[in-house]
Amino acid sequence: MRASLASAFAVLALIPALARATAQEGPKAEPQGQFLIASRDLPDPLFHDSVVLMLPIREGTLLVGLIVNKPSKIKVRDVFPDSPTLKNSDAMAYFGGPVDFEVAARSAIFRSKNPPKKAIQVFGDVYVTFDAGEILALVEDSQQASNLRVFLGRSQWDPEQFEGEVVRGSWHNLPATADPIFSKFPESLWRTLIDRADPRPVVQSTPLFPLASFNSGFWSPVDSVGVPAPDPSQAAPFAD
Repeated sequence: MRASLASAFAVLALIPALARATAQEGPKAEPQGQFLIASRDLPDPLFHDSVVLMLPIREGTLLVGLIVNKPSKIKVRDVFPDSPTLKNSDAMAYFGGPVDFEVAARSAIFRSKNPPKKAIQVFGDVYVTFDAGEILALVEDSQQASNLRVFLGRSQWDPEQFEGEVVRGSWHNLPATADPIFSKFPESLWRTLIDRADPRPVVQSTPLFPLASFNSGFWSPVDSVGVPAPDPSQAAPFAD
């Protein structure tokens, strides 16, 4: 119970943290990325086994993020059908969330050593852009392929809705790093992070049968309380 409460408080702390990150006044601190990890029993099928990268932007009062571990069945070349460069590309777009997915709202997460003009820093050298021209330039750059994800749709919450989900234990959080976002094995990302955010205790079972102990080169039985059973060879000889 204490672990659940601590996790809930940690996730709720994201709301003021994201608000500070999007504030326009005063010097901006270096953004600190955060992952939301769906709990093991989250019932919503759209977010089941999801890892969401929270973004330092707001849609009005809404919190915004992108699911980073769910490739869609839509190829990037179909998102940009007029690009001859992408004609033979098999890269898949990712399902960023249910909001505006049907209208194919596009965004991209990528790494860059230099701050791009039409992008927002998420943390470190990781940026997000919603600019169609910038996204197209990124996907047509073959050197960017391993450090780029294109998303359709997004995830967003009203703060009160988000608080309710957190109180119900729907989400855990971890500091975000770049490597999981661009992992070659996104299907295993949720399992890796949920085991880190919400580790399950190791169950130690008691043997059903007596064990054996190794004594002077010979195996001897061990009784139920862990004491070696008497050695029959050491018993008193029968009287003649």
